[in-house]
Amino acid sequence: MKELVKGALCVYLLAASLFVAGEASDWPQFQGDAANSGLTEDKIPDNPQILWSADLFRVDAPAIVDGGSVYILAGNGTLWSLDKKTGNPKWKAQMDGWVFQTSTPAFLDGRVFAATDSGDLAAFDAETGQLLWSRHLTDKRFEAPIACQDGRIYIGEGSGRGMKAKSYFSFDADGTEFWSQTSETGGFQWCGAAVAGDYLVYGDHEGVLRSVRIEDGTLADEFNLSDGSRIDFAREDAGRIRDTVNYRGGWIYTASESSAEKGYAWKIGFDEGDGTFENRGWSSPVGFSTSTPAVYGGRVYLGVGEHGHPGALDCIDDSNGEVIWSYPVDAGVKSSPVVSASGDMPRIVFSTSKVDGSIYCLEDAGDGPVLAWRFDPPDDGYILAGVAISDGMVYFGTEKGNFYCLSDEEAST
Repeated sequence: MKELVKGALCVYLLAASLFVAGEASDWPQFQGDAANSGLTEDKIPDNPQILWSADLFRVDAPAIVDGGSVYILAGNGTLWSLDKKTGNPKWKAQMDGWVFQTSTPAFLDGRVFAATDSGDLAAFDAETGQLLWSRHLTDKRFEAPIACQDGRIYIGEGSGRGMKAKSYFSFDADGTEFWSQTSETGGFQWCGAAVAGDYLVYGDHEGVLRSVRIEDGTLADEFNLSDGSRIDFAREDAGRIRDTVNYRGGWIYTASESSAEKGYAWKIGFDEGDGTFENRGWSSPVGFSTSTPAVYGGRVYLGVGEHGHPGALDCIDDSNGEVIWSYPVDAGVKSSPVVSASGDMPRIVFSTSKVDGSIYCLEDAGDGPVLAWRFDPPDDGYILAGVAISDGMVYFGTEKGNFYCLSDEEAST
């Protein structure tokens, strides 16, 4: 066992030397970057305590962090800017929203972009909260994270009004539409996009992956995960894609679900030259998943389990799709794991989706996981969203409207 752990540590240390994060203090969009990697070199707390908390409104989407601010879109459509170290409000801006916001905002070039379930997309000055522009784009909801890179932002219409034509949009920072790509689909529920070279890749409710040219929105390729004529590892019961894809070095990682018990993890080859999906990779029967995979050190970390069912955090061999270990928890892990590469072994942080849910931190010891800590917030709210990591602090919220900052530091009195 010692030899196995030592070997795993060598792989992790090599990966850490190759992994180049952005600004360690920032987490400017869903899963940290435009590839949706979920990776950070920031340290995870060893003994998490509540450094501060804020009473907002229900929180169902992950926060983002830039500079000294953390930004949260609350369920009633209020976008908050809080001081990341004290929790003191800097500003708040009211958007047209109902009670359930699942679109993660994004920060780009001094602006915060947010989208609501009312179909509005808006931009705010990150320092002052001043509304810069707002567009009402759809009556079909926004439920997916906003992706951004190189002066452009991307988002797809949600699941509102069933099986109808739904569009993916590309805008510049000033609100000018570059293009929209329309498909016959039930929608893009939690289906955020990943930037893959000159292409944008995203999935949909019918289990279809699409690749479009970033420059003009031209469809480069699409295929259904159940289409055995395209890939040897297709699954007839692949079901829906309800997660944001992760892109990493010529590979697309995603998950699918066809029932509360059945679903798959996927690794699919991608050609950056022409934007096509390739017949290489694997599919792994892990069960229901709406989680965005995080890939590090030759391993794929993925949350599995539906609401009302037991769940787990799975560790999958990146080379062949076999499950190396699975850490069971008492609720579905619908959120996306965040992996810290700051130590000798990776640490994985995730939440459990249930009333009175918890935040877990596992350490991957090679042949199995070790529980570093479990944090139970003082309120009994449902936890749907995952976490954001910045400067050794962990940020998350609950449906009770409480937003927490966890740290090794003690709260000031």
